[in-house]
Amino acid sequence: MILGSFLSILLPLAAGWRRYRQLPPSLQNIFWFCVGAFLLDACSRILWLLSIPNLFFGHISTLVEFLFLTNAFRLTFGNFISSRLMYVVMAIFSLLAIANSTFLQDFQHNNSYIKILESAILILLSLTYYYKLILEMKVFHLERHPFFWINTAILIYFSSSLFVFIYSNYLLYYSHQAGIQIWFIHSLFFILFNCILSIGLWIVPKNSNLSS
Repeated sequence: MILGSFLSILLPLAAGWRRYRQLPPSLQNIFWFCVGAFLLDACSRILWLLSIPNLFFGHISTLVEFLFLTNAFRLTFGNFISSRLMYVVMAIFSLLAIANSTFLQDFQHNNSYIKILESAILILLSLTYYYKLILEMKVFHLERHPFFWINTAILIYFSSSLFVFIYSNYLLYYSHQAGIQIWFIHSLFFILFNCILSIGLWIVPKNSNLSS
């Protein structure tokens, strides 16, 4: 399952690579997020195979993940939410992530606090996007709208992640087996996340001029 979750990143990578020239900026941003996630995960797994501590990659990947996904929302929202506000959110999160890694959960520990914050913010942005769709009523076929799929993937995955990171330490403390099972479930949601991302990157028409 661990290998499957890692290899599932190849799905959106392949879709994004094939459609890259037709992708609007927000989806190109998602593609590069997938590239970064794949490289960081690959490096982390290599260190694990060499029995070298790799938890610091989790700190890096959380920050990279948040910045890419939040920037994709910024590009999609346009004037609905000011870019300045989105940049402020990204800057504050970056500072909090650095502070967390420095003072609370160093590179020898899982950065669960900042992952909880990341999940909460991305869930809020995802719900805001749905609100934007309802308010503007410009999209008549949601299943044909690329960022609808991207947003759905983000909402599902980070909702599950929020639960995992809130309860994982508690479960590991009281039941090692339950802790392992919850991370197994997290891997399943990560595979689902990548599958839905690949749909969003693939369905863009070849002559697409979509901005989101």
